[in-house]
Amino acid sequence: MRILFLPFVWLGRALHWLRIGVLNLLTLAILLFLIAFFAYKLFYHVAVPDDAALLIAPQGSLFYSQSESWQSRALNHLDGRKPAGVSIRQMVQAIDRASTDARIHLLELNLSDFSGGSITQIDTVARALQRFRAHGKPIYAYAPDYSQDAYLLAAQANHIYMPKLGTVLITGFSTRGLYFKGLLDKLGITVYSFRQGKYKSAMEPLTVTHMSKSAQVENAAWLKVWWDTYLQNVAKGRGLKTTQVSRYADQLPELLENYQGNAAELALKQGLITCIGDEHAFRQAVAAALKQTPKHIKKIGLHAYLAATKPSTTANAKIAVIPIDGMLVTGDTPLPGVVAAQATIKQLDRVGHEASVKAVVLQVNSPGGDVNAAQAIRATILRIRKAHKPVIVSMGTLGASGAYWLSTAADRIYAHPTTLTADIGVFALFPNYAGLLKKLGIHYSGIATTRNANALSPFSPMGKNVQKALQAVVDNTYADFVNLVANARHIPLSKVEHDAQGRAWSGLDAYHLGLVNALGGMPQAIQEAAKLAKLAKGKYQVQYLPQPIPANTIPQWSNMWSLASLRDVILGKNPALPGVIPVEQIRLLIHEAHPYALMAYLPVGLQGQ
Repeated sequence: MRILFLPFVWLGRALHWLRIGVLNLLTLAILLFLIAFFAYKLFYHVAVPDDAALLIAPQGSLFYSQSESWQSRALNHLDGRKPAGVSIRQMVQAIDRASTDARIHLLELNLSDFSGGSITQIDTVARALQRFRAHGKPIYAYAPDYSQDAYLLAAQANHIYMPKLGTVLITGFSTRGLYFKGLLDKLGITVYSFRQGKYKSAMEPLTVTHMSKSAQVENAAWLKVWWDTYLQNVAKGRGLKTTQVSRYADQLPELLENYQGNAAELALKQGLITCIGDEHAFRQAVAAALKQTPKHIKKIGLHAYLAATKPSTTANAKIAVIPIDGMLVTGDTPLPGVVAAQATIKQLDRVGHEASVKAVVLQVNSPGGDVNAAQAIRATILRIRKAHKPVIVSMGTLGASGAYWLSTAADRIYAHPTTLTADIGVFALFPNYAGLLKKLGIHYSGIATTRNANALSPFSPMGKNVQKALQAVVDNTYADFVNLVANARHIPLSKVEHDAQGRAWSGLDAYHLGLVNALGGMPQAIQEAAKLAKLAKGKYQVQYLPQPIPANTIPQWSNMWSLASLRDVILGKNPALPGVIPVEQIRLLIHEAHPYALMAYLPVGLQGQ
């Protein structure tokens, strides 16, 4: 009988040793990977060649902060994979260092794979290019076609190349979105909307059929600031008048017709490019400028240059830069475009307790979000300040609603002229499917212990008393917001009430209204942090922290991805709705939009960008 079981015993032993062998091989592979990685980082050093060109060839879109884990970045680095975007901070640092580096003679700007960014992001890089050029060093730019975003960077170059079939596409800015009120009426779905703030328009896509007059007034104001900034940058770079650039954008179809569709010749005659030539001609021009052959051009890329020129410091004091980049939500949800409050609070608490960190700069780029998330982060900022560590806010593209709520806890707030900020307003949305159920012949029935047990049911009409109660909740939250801003910014309450009203202001207007302290970006914010912390120049280092990467679950990924997608659809990121109407996404928006919970108002990815 035992003989019959011997094959199974042998098989079991074989599988046991096979399992051990596989595990040992995996362990060995991990160890070798770690050894190779650290050896690479330790011994591999890049040298900057003399008489070289700094190559800036951004692939993808600009971003403020890194959302990948260090493990993912390490794997991508060793595997030779290129990032899906380019860091604004790294681009600006490399350009500024190269401007005073005697080894770098020119900058090669290849925008062939550049996907763009917001006006604030691109303006930041454009200003760095202006500084580089002001040092007497030439910039050579090339792209097969120039989008509006790409051209703002190219316009800062001395020499702009484009092939004969290329186009410079400048059309201006607009903000448009889809409005679902007509569809919801046909379906029998009622959306109860409660808001406080004349200009608070985030709920309009679900409650009206077109953009309201107040929203048009609000949007027109900051669109003008954006367009003026664009025109001024292009005109300055090309030596043109702003009216010439504006006329090109406004009359582009007629101009193309006059030039018989020859967009490259049109751009050349308009002074937008300096040469019609392909990439081969572009490389020959760069080589000639360096007095080198096209096959042996000395150049160094962005990341290699940053690694080779990384400043060394023995200073122990640190200024920590923490990103607040995305929609504010409660909990621990680690998604791109989302700021998980609990994970961010833990990160803030860590730097607050770290003795070497003397000041904190918050890099804010957020449209707002859940009021509880905003208030929790705000309370943490106040704890850091009580520990005698100054906190400075540097706003990027967005610093609105809930993001402005938390920013008011800082010692100082910096914003770019094109930043969209404030948006001090509150809204709540509640769906009601009673009409839809009636059309489908579905009845909703039951009993309850009190008359209010079913007050917020989406399957029966909302009573007038409940509607009044919800409006009171929104009014109270709005009053808290206004009082908070008045106290934190030291502005009379009556003035805040006048300037609030759910209106998003440009950074330029917000500065004149006293809602931000100064116009500027990250360099100015860091300088102010050092000043308040009494840190002398060269006696501190700046530590840029990545977005926290907390635990994750598949349902969170699914729900938040749907939520983010809906925001883009409603707010105009996509000019047309692909596929079927996203009813599930609409349901998610309505479900999440408790009082002051969803304030994804501000349009990133406007038409014309």
